[in-house]
Amino acid sequence: MANFNTHFTVAATASAVISGTLLSMEVVTPEQAVIAFVLGTLGGLLPDVDSAHSTSIKVGFNVLSLLMTIMLIFVKSSTYSIVEMLIMSVLVFAGIRYGFLELFRKISKHRGMFHSVPVALIWGIVVAILMHFFFGLNSLVSWVYGFMITAGYLVHLILDETYSVDLGNRRVKKSLGTALKFYSIKTMEDKIHTALVYAALVVLFFVAPDTSMIEIALFSQEAWEIFKDVVIPYDGQWFFH
Repeated sequence: MANFNTHFTVAATASAVISGTLLSMEVVTPEQAVIAFVLGTLGGLLPDVDSAHSTSIKVGFNVLSLLMTIMLIFVKSSTYSIVEMLIMSVLVFAGIRYGFLELFRKISKHRGMFHSVPVALIWGIVVAILMHFFFGLNSLVSWVYGFMITAGYLVHLILDETYSVDLGNRRVKKSLGTALKFYSIKTMEDKIHTALVYAALVVLFFVAPDTSMIEIALFSQEAWEIFKDVVIPYDGQWFFH
């Protein structure tokens, strides 16, 4: 599998490209693009938080806790008093950094279903739900943030699978197929985890924010035309506009 530095660098690079493209298409504002970049980079670290001795588990949960706390302050600053904000901030940070982390350590198995495509989708939907219903963001921005988490997560899984193939010695490592997968059915425990993951995915789809705004912003004909304009110079002139 790829090491922490590789995961961080590749996830950050991919997130910069995606968030920069969304900014160029005017799907997000500069401030939202920065948050999208951070979330995408964080998503590239998340698959390893099920490892008790992983660097990612420390960095990932520290970043996630701090980011959620900062967003809470920005969103609720006009509603809560300073004392209320301090109490809420401490509760959110401690709840994610310590409570949520310990829960993951107890219920997850490294390279189990946590390293899978459906879990990448679950993270994205959960983030979209939190951003929309808890932080009060519109469905477009909420889904962009969720998409960035999923994209970073998938980059991590693809890297792990790539490192399972040793091109120099022309061999395939035993870890091949343990990262980028859709299910795991080796043991009864794996089967139960797989069933729970897909059940959670179905439930979350029903709770998730409306997707019409994201469909128009990213998948419509107009969005495609805007994308082509920002990918290459629309006037045909390179570097001399």
